[in-house]
Amino acid sequence: MSFSEEPRSYTETRKRTGAEYVKFTDKYRVVLRMLNPQARTVWKHWIQEANGGRGLGAVCLNTEPGLRACPIEKAYEHLPKDDKERKDHYARRKFVINVLDRTPVTTCKHCSTVTPAVTNVASGAKQCQSCGGDLKGSDFTPLNKVKILEQGPRLFNENLNVIADMQKADLGVDITEYDIVFTSQGQDRDRKITAIPKDPEPLEDGALNDPETGEPQKLWDLELLSEPPQSEEIELMLQGATIDQLNAVRGIV
Repeated sequence: MSFSEEPRSYTETRKRTGAEYVKFTDKYRVVLRMLNPQARTVWKHWIQEANGGRGLGAVCLNTEPGLRACPIEKAYEHLPKDDKERKDHYARRKFVINVLDRTPVTTCKHCSTVTPAVTNVASGAKQCQSCGGDLKGSDFTPLNKVKILEQGPRLFNENLNVIADMQKADLGVDITEYDIVFTSQGQDRDRKITAIPKDPEPLEDGALNDPETGEPQKLWDLELLSEPPQSEEIELMLQGATIDQLNAVRGIV
């Protein structure tokens, strides 16, 4: 595989938005190619107050046993360990990995939006995600956009690790050598995601180039993604700070 030799910079990483992350939906299947042989483990809090009440995730500052630097955990440590409010604010184990989003997309002839095919439940027709226009007869190609896959143990331990071990034992291939199709059902904590590997196949020429610029895409630095913020940033997030406000504190414009 051929990427840009330089990973995403600190500024690029800090300015990332939700669009850089894989989003699963029950409206269409998502196709991904793992780009790292292993995922990185992080422990993250979900801060609902942050970003004007829309919420943001933050890596826990308590990165070592016995360390008590995290303002979130300090705020609730006076409550019993089995208290629901305290448990709701615990850091959750997450895994992060670079992926190539290979979900088939097309340009809608009705609104010119690049869209996957959303299946109309009633008619079975393939429709544009944005305008609902009919996509019959459209040609689909892989999106081929480098993104971040961040999910919990259920997806990684119960699905991806099993797939990786099975494909290695049966076919002698690594998880970076084949696409995986993800199907999602349900919402939020009730969401169930299943993963099915496709046959091993090399990526086509140019698959790793940016679809818009044609330049080699950069991978996200997993070390930076798992780096905890400053405690002051956590305090600001608890007060509702937006991404732009946090970046201003970091000196990032």
